[in-house]
Amino acid sequence: KWTLSAGVRNDNRNDQSPVIPVTQKQGDRTDLALKAAYDSKAKWTLYSFVQDTIKSTGNREKNARTGVGTEYRATDKLKLLAEVSNGDQGTAAKLGTDYLLSDRTNLYLNYALENERTDNGQRAQKGNFSSGFKTKYSDSASIYLEERYSHGDVPTGLTHSMGVDLAPTDRLTLGATVDMGRLQDNNTGAIIERNAYGVRLGYGFDNLKYAGAIEHRTDNTENLDATVTNRVTTLYKNSLKYQLNPNWRLIGKLNHSTSISSQGDFYNGNFTEAVLGYAYRPVENDNLNALFKYTYFYNLPAADQVTLNNTASEYIQRSNIISADMTYDISKSWSLGAKFARRFGEISLDRVNPEFFSSTANLYIVRADWHVTHRWDAIVEGRMLTIPEAGDTRQGGLFALYYHFGKKMKLGLGYNFTDFSDDLTDLDYDSQGIFLNFVTKI
Repeated sequence: KWTLSAGVRNDNRNDQSPVIPVTQKQGDRTDLALKAAYDSKAKWTLYSFVQDTIKSTGNREKNARTGVGTEYRATDKLKLLAEVSNGDQGTAAKLGTDYLLSDRTNLYLNYALENERTDNGQRAQKGNFSSGFKTKYSDSASIYLEERYSHGDVPTGLTHSMGVDLAPTDRLTLGATVDMGRLQDNNTGAIIERNAYGVRLGYGFDNLKYAGAIEHRTDNTENLDATVTNRVTTLYKNSLKYQLNPNWRLIGKLNHSTSISSQGDFYNGNFTEAVLGYAYRPVENDNLNALFKYTYFYNLPAADQVTLNNTASEYIQRSNIISADMTYDISKSWSLGAKFARRFGEISLDRVNPEFFSSTANLYIVRADWHVTHRWDAIVEGRMLTIPEAGDTRQGGLFALYYHFGKKMKLGLGYNFTDFSDDLTDLDYDSQGIFLNFVTKI
């Protein structure tokens, strides 16, 4: 009847504006949350949670909060939901209903008033009112329709959402979503009109699996001088897995996004990530596993990454990265691993007249995995990053503890003692600290 759960969240806030207000909140903060729930196995469930800030820097505000909530099944079809909490960021509450119209359809109505819960991280006193329905027409088709009204320190307005999921065959899945909204800025009164559409497709053969999606969004934003700025953003996502034989697999990914502004090329954005990998996963003798990967990465910052004096707050990056990652099981309890990656990259600090300069890096990692029990693993890594152009070398370690959920999922909590990431497209040295990692395999 009892369920205990816990979570940890770390975030960094850094204002890149030329002139930073003294009231701006900046720095790191780590919050820890604990929740205990009791299920009566009858008509009601009761839960309580507590969260607190275990570490903060700068002038970040504390985020302690304590609350209680309940779910009560008034009838066989109607469920009532309620929650209230209080803490450093003020009072928060949730109230809602869930009605089972039939075996296939349920209706819901919810209202939430909150400020920076650990599950959203948005620093604003805001309220959300949502109502809608979800229905399953058959084993292969389902649809939802929802209305969301937001108010508070965030833009106020109504958003309409609709989506459909289809699975006409065991191999094919289709989906589509539509979002339309009209929001108003509380400080300036400016109107933001947003329309977004998305379609997705998935298909699986015996040896080949493909998934793709296209998302298109249009934002019309009213400026302070009553003019309107238009931005059109399109995202393409593709992933591919192909099993050449029982031991070798080919993996691929292509993500591409364009963001075009009516204010001109200076405010446009562009993003491309292409990955081609070759994985060795032997069936008869799986002591050795390896992954060889090539990544092409290009990022041109969009308008949201431009400072107040109209200069790019982020650099333009284009990189080619090769990597090799291997793991060998020396016994049932111990595994040794190593990774090498090299970035052949270029960056530019000027987006108007780009002048690229070389940004090469080498990453070396050695790893030891200890399978403590049938559910627990411990991992220790030694890491080193060299940057030839800067004559810089950084090194340190990493530790993590993982818990297995069945044979295909595990969750890990660890600490990175280095300030760099094992992802060489990440050029910011802000990776030190606690991390949470979830791993699953198909």
